[in-house]
Amino acid sequence: MGMDFTAYMSHNLNETDILELCIDLNENSSRFPFIREFIDTLLPFNPEDIDRKWRITHDSLGGTISLDGPCGISLTLSEKVCYFHHYFRWRGFLVDTEIQQWLRNVSYGFMKIFNSSFVIYVPDNAAKESAIMDFIWEDENKDINYIREWLLKHCGIPKDNITDIYKEYEDYWASEGYYIDDFNDKQETHKSSNSNS
Repeated sequence: MGMDFTAYMSHNLNETDILELCIDLNENSSRFPFIREFIDTLLPFNPEDIDRKWRITHDSLGGTISLDGPCGISLTLSEKVCYFHHYFRWRGFLVDTEIQQWLRNVSYGFMKIFNSSFVIYVPDNAAKESAIMDFIWEDENKDINYIREWLLKHCGIPKDNITDIYKEYEDYWASEGYYIDDFNDKQETHKSSNSNS
């Protein structure tokens, strides 16, 4: 089984807020250019999603709410953490700068919607770091700071760059580590464009 892309960030939305966000994503998509651009890029590969609407599903066993959109965009929200996952392969995210930028842009956009201050990237399975997925379900229901501290204690310090997670060996590659993205590059670009206006 391969590894898919996942990102974790905090949120403070209640169930009503999540429903309103879903409605907004369907009715006011122009308010979310980062999602629109990502979907437009992927639609040629997902033509059946041309009219697909965002929808909500409840996981009564896990105590989470999922927001599923077009072209494989999926958010699973616990009470405190949003788990953004996509069918893009983890390896592609680590080594392909174009895929990396697409997924970082979407992660950044959701981070701003959720008023989070950072995003944590780990693969969805097959790596020690992927164990953090257990912390979003109802029986654990941990916050993002707990998850960050757990990673630090059990997996070491975060990598300096996303590409540092990728390790090439003679016969195989491995995912080793995680990355915490505070989007300093995007914050600086935003600040400099504001100061020029």
